[in-house]
Amino acid sequence: MKHLFSKVVTFLAAALFLLTACEKDLELEISERGGQLVLFSFPTADSVFKVHVSKSVSHLSINDFERVYNSTVKVFQNGALVDSFLFPYDKHWATRDRIVVNELDSFRIEVNDGANLSATGRTIIPKAVPVARLDTVTKLAGISDGTSQKMLICTITIPDPAGEDNYYQLYLMESTCTISGSDTICVHQKIDFPKDDPVFYFRDQEGSLLGGIDFEGTFSDFLFDGTHYKLQIKLPLNFSSNPPPGTRRTLYFMLVSQTADYFNYFRSRVVAEYSYDLPIIDPIRIYYNVDGGLGLVGGLSVAVDSLVFLPLHD
Repeated sequence: MKHLFSKVVTFLAAALFLLTACEKDLELEISERGGQLVLFSFPTADSVFKVHVSKSVSHLSINDFERVYNSTVKVFQNGALVDSFLFPYDKHWATRDRIVVNELDSFRIEVNDGANLSATGRTIIPKAVPVARLDTVTKLAGISDGTSQKMLICTITIPDPAGEDNYYQLYLMESTCTISGSDTICVHQKIDFPKDDPVFYFRDQEGSLLGGIDFEGTFSDFLFDGTHYKLQIKLPLNFSSNPPPGTRRTLYFMLVSQTADYFNYFRSRVVAEYSYDLPIIDPIRIYYNVDGGLGLVGGLSVAVDSLVFLPLHD
């Protein structure tokens, strides 16, 4: 599968974006024949459980994947079988509302194609690391063109657990809700913020052609293991302005805790997509953790904090 890259988008409260036990790697161009089972699932605490099953295609194919028509999916939660179903061939993802995902749950997903192929993926849902404190201040700050301007500086304090490797992703979203008669209309928009805090630097590829690549807010605790780290981001001043009458604006700060599998897969996919048009000699390798096939089963948990802006006079 060349291009299938699902990013988990989780909605908590008003609205909220998202989207290795046995670490393996895979060349971007898998084979000319394809035909391997592909399994994706990103179980997220307190969110809907979803599974994708398909078959890989030749790298010469114009399709992203091949549908499966007789694939059976079995889901084991904490060692017990909790669901078994025929994957819907006419959908990209199967949604299983009956499965409740909790932090620290273990999942094993087994799939077969109804013939001779089978694949298995495993994960443990990480415990969410809360945002211990969210502080803001308005001050002059340097921007990319070398000048300075007033910015909204947000400091997110992360109480990183000691003695373990932790992997994170920071999402920001603006939600604007307006009262219209008896209805409330809300518009949600992801905020793309500068990744200039040291935690966002791509340590593993320093000195390569990939310097400056945007890994969409993913980072590890390599620089701050076991400490209360104060991560800073800069936003344009308009994000702190008061909304018009009848409107409520909220900035959501979502700290996503990821498994090592998901972290490595996500970043390797970003590198692969970034590198499609670059003259790189060595093949780009994609992480996966599915036994007997391709794809990724990786757990997530989300902690949320927010800033609410109300009209001065309403």
